[in-house]
Amino acid sequence: MKQAPVVNMGTIVLYDILGREHPPCDGQLQLDKAIAWLCRAQDATADGGVSEGYHLFHGWLPSYPETTGYIIETFFDCSRAIGDESLKGRALRMADWLMSIQHSDGSFPDSQFRAKLVFDTGQVVFGLVRAFRESGLEDYKAAAGRAGQWLAGVQGDDGAWQRHALDEIPHAYYSRVAWSLLELYAVTQSQQMLDAAVRNIRWVLTQQRDTGWFDSAGFGIATNPTPFTHTIAYTVRGVLECGLYLNEAEFVSAAAKAMDGLLQHVPDDGRLAGTYGIDWRGDTSFSCLTGDAQLAIILYRLYQHTGRRRYLLGAKKISGYLATKQELRASTPDLHGAIAGSDPIWGKYIHFCYPNWAAKFFVDSLLIAAAIETKE
Repeated sequence: MKQAPVVNMGTIVLYDILGREHPPCDGQLQLDKAIAWLCRAQDATADGGVSEGYHLFHGWLPSYPETTGYIIETFFDCSRAIGDESLKGRALRMADWLMSIQHSDGSFPDSQFRAKLVFDTGQVVFGLVRAFRESGLEDYKAAAGRAGQWLAGVQGDDGAWQRHALDEIPHAYYSRVAWSLLELYAVTQSQQMLDAAVRNIRWVLTQQRDTGWFDSAGFGIATNPTPFTHTIAYTVRGVLECGLYLNEAEFVSAAAKAMDGLLQHVPDDGRLAGTYGIDWRGDTSFSCLTGDAQLAIILYRLYQHTGRRRYLLGAKKISGYLATKQELRASTPDLHGAIAGSDPIWGKYIHFCYPNWAAKFFVDSLLIAAAIETKE
């Protein structure tokens, strides 16, 4: 078999310097290629987890517990969407690996296996709950329950997480942890999980400004004025999904308010800034491709809930741009079908790398877009 040519870092950088476009590709083929790359990312490891991604200098990185957790959901969704049963087996292997690295107190380690972190643990809960739903195996639910107990136990009285949080400060984007606890509540009916989730979202709403902007939405210090779209989307999606699950209009309205603020600054070509400040003006020197996919998903979800066309149109603009950025210029399987951290590749978010979560959210955006198109 002829081996695919290796495309090195210099070539990829040159592609972006010269503006070499990615070949056009239809939605189904893009989905197939992105899933194939995620499978390759799992196969690049020996433990059943999914590699953190492919770095142009370091190659394949070790398995990443946090993102493996929510990739499980994507693999089950894709298995159903395209009728590929093998993806279920892959998802269960991911869940088995995650259970094997769970700490005795229920928490999960970060990507370096040095610390136990609230956010990472919450994202693993998504995967374990879904593995239980799909398989019926109680071990997955029990592991998720232990993780939930730990999360509730380290939550602050105000609803925020500060202990075992990144840099030991509260973050609004931990609303995704609250969402994971609602998923756990759905299979356990634990009032503690429900209460912890609601407390956190109510705290997150105290961080929202009149413009829809959320303070504390970034990785860095709580007053970081320009978080990546990645964590902005984490924040809004957590609030939205909790609101939809609980049928809580206040939460849904807060998410819509944030997206209405952003929509005023979405250009016609759909290329979002990589970061945004409190006035919704951003750094356009790069685009955070992960955040693009996530924000498109939120807009699609709001359209599904409200029927308001502005959300659908905004989602289509962003998705249209993102569709032109799937790495199809390189035929080597290490890159082909992946999504980079930034456009251009040297941008400020996960530069020179193709993180697994960028492909995950790209796949999720393709799935929800296809579902909406089918209904219409």
